[in-house]
Amino acid sequence: MNKRFLLPVLSTALLAPAFLAGQVYAEENTSTSEATEVVSNAEAPVVAATPEVVTSPATVAEEVAPQKEEDTVILHTNDVHGRIVEEKGVIGDAKLATVIEKEREKDNQTTLVVDAGDAFQGLPISNSTKGEARAKILNDMGYDAMAVGNHEFDFGLDEVKKYKEILNFPLLSSNTYVNGARLFEAATIVDKNKAVEGDEFVVIGVTTPETATKTHPKNVKGVTFTEPIAEVNKVIEEIQAKALAEGKDYKHYVVLAHLGVDTTTPVEWRGSTLAEALSKNPLLKGKRVTVIDGHSHTVESTTYGDNVTYNQTGSYLHNVGKITYKSRQLLGNPSLIAAADAKKLEANPKIEKLVKDIKQKYDAENAIEVVSNSPVELNGDRENVRVRETNLGNVVADSLYQYGQTGFSHPTDIAVTNGGGLRETIAKDKPITKGNVIAVLPFGNTISQIQVTGQQVFDMFEKSLGSILQVDKAGKTVLDENGQPLLEPSGGFLQISGAKVYYDTNLAADKRVLAIQVKNRATGLYEKLDLEKVYYLATNDFLAAGGDGYTMLGGAREEGPSMDAAFEDYLKTADLTQYEKVNPNSRTISVDSKTFKLPEDQGKGQDPAKPEKDSATDPAKPGKDSTTDQAKPEKDPAITPTQPGKNQGTTPANSGNDATKPGKVQKTTPAKSEQDSTTKTTPSGKNQGTTPAQTSTVKVDYKVADQFANKTVVSEKLLPNTGSEQSIFMMLLGMILGATALWTSRKQEK
Repeated sequence: MNKRFLLPVLSTALLAPAFLAGQVYAEENTSTSEATEVVSNAEAPVVAATPEVVTSPATVAEEVAPQKEEDTVILHTNDVHGRIVEEKGVIGDAKLATVIEKEREKDNQTTLVVDAGDAFQGLPISNSTKGEARAKILNDMGYDAMAVGNHEFDFGLDEVKKYKEILNFPLLSSNTYVNGARLFEAATIVDKNKAVEGDEFVVIGVTTPETATKTHPKNVKGVTFTEPIAEVNKVIEEIQAKALAEGKDYKHYVVLAHLGVDTTTPVEWRGSTLAEALSKNPLLKGKRVTVIDGHSHTVESTTYGDNVTYNQTGSYLHNVGKITYKSRQLLGNPSLIAAADAKKLEANPKIEKLVKDIKQKYDAENAIEVVSNSPVELNGDRENVRVRETNLGNVVADSLYQYGQTGFSHPTDIAVTNGGGLRETIAKDKPITKGNVIAVLPFGNTISQIQVTGQQVFDMFEKSLGSILQVDKAGKTVLDENGQPLLEPSGGFLQISGAKVYYDTNLAADKRVLAIQVKNRATGLYEKLDLEKVYYLATNDFLAAGGDGYTMLGGAREEGPSMDAAFEDYLKTADLTQYEKVNPNSRTISVDSKTFKLPEDQGKGQDPAKPEKDSATDPAKPGKDSTTDQAKPEKDPAITPTQPGKNQGTTPANSGNDATKPGKVQKTTPAKSEQDSTTKTTPSGKNQGTTPAQTSTVKVDYKVADQFANKTVVSEKLLPNTGSEQSIFMMLLGMILGATALWTSRKQEK
């Protein structure tokens, strides 16, 4: 065999590994695989997006593999809820500005900065200016776009329109309409580098239809929210049609969604469902699609198909999200910049001064003491106040009840308020200030009294207790301190005064309410609810208008003062030591229906607005005339409360967990969220109200030491490397060796 024949054989042998590696890689990327393992670095097949639009393999290859080796970085936030000040576990706006600044200083990347909504309302310091002060801070940070969240409407429709004027960047929502016209821009094109063709971002916004019940109904009067998935796909079609007419081809779509993945949110309205749908949209084949979500306050990182990256950062500026795309990647590498990491950074001096000025003014207004020292912790933890009776809920409800005795034309019979409206814990052994009062009740709601029938009262409590059940990661039902299945957190869970509700969560959602007793003010006895009788219900104007899905209420009502004013007045005169037990199980009483017998005169002589240290407030000591011990908890009678001041950063809650579709009881099992380890589901096909087949033997503890202790946080280190360098290396090696062999052969021939 001569050298001239040997040379091609040798070259072929050397090049074969690289060629085969490339082929195997391409085949792997066109096959179906797990979401977190899908990568796409190969050429996409020919896809007919529409009859007019066809994407060729050559085009796709050029799109995902530009000659310029430059990263694309998306920094994102969601559900900040007015956290402008740095504190433990909270980055704050001054450090957030530094994070953004440092990323933009990097010369090897294009940086996009976006927010997924609920940016302004939340803490009183932001609420004091209706979020306008923070809107100006976001301008100074240079955000590129923001989605409209449900809480952007909390200060009224006129105020949300004002945000559009204040902000220097687009406020986006494709599915929010007034009189048939979009209230906000549906999308925007962000071009970070005018000198580079094809690097533009198409940014689309979408808002949860739950906004109709997740803000005060008066704030969205005349506003409609269309189906999220259909609306986003419609916008994509519009943009691509216009791009085709202009000879453009957008390669990166960013959807800012305020939808969330709550189990109480209808499946078709969830951000995860949207992401999955976009992965199947043929118009987006071969393009990068990034879904930045909010609303559910969860940490999420997952992928759908071969081109959709889905992320959510949690809430309250505990984290800043960062998604990095290498030049050849369709799927991004997500990571989180946590508060602990940001703490090491220097604060942006300009933003730091703005925050300082806002805080000084706010502190001066709210430092006035209401109570010199609180003898108890009044617990407003989200995971507590939204699932069961709490002492804070009792105090607030009692303040409404007390006002209602003289404040309306008829004395109040029952007072209720929604757990989702209670946003802060009042610490033990510390003064209670005006600021604390506003922190507990930040929405500015007023007291309303409405006339209702006993049937409406029954329907109201059935709705309150109709949430699905919590399950752990193993699928076992989580039990409360009474050994009963624990409800999934719902902002619509009612804290009550003037009534007792006995319920069993082992039963179907529409069968859980076993009995209701209403306090007779004349006799001091709790009497069985009369379905035909007229009662006077004091509540907040949000619920009175049908908020949180309480559509059985409504009608004519009397209006009182703001809730925080009544709450403040009550705190000044109440004996708070009588609210020492955090979860008394004395008004909303969890029982076992198999052994339940209704007490006849439990609570005799007790004023609901003046709780006593007796059997009525201590579930471990039932009334002397009681014929049952249903209110009696098991050996562990109470959950140990958190220590004062340790959980302040995680106490406020988002009403994203607040309710199901208006007027409907969630009875079906929601689809499981793809990657959130804490997402609660029930076994497929089983009614949530039935007795669970498996139950957890561990009682739940509402204390949250770390908000994300049980969340799945996927960092860059845990996600797959979606680029391939090995095949390129082998190909180059083969070419070099082949060329060397050829040169040597020719030299010898000469």
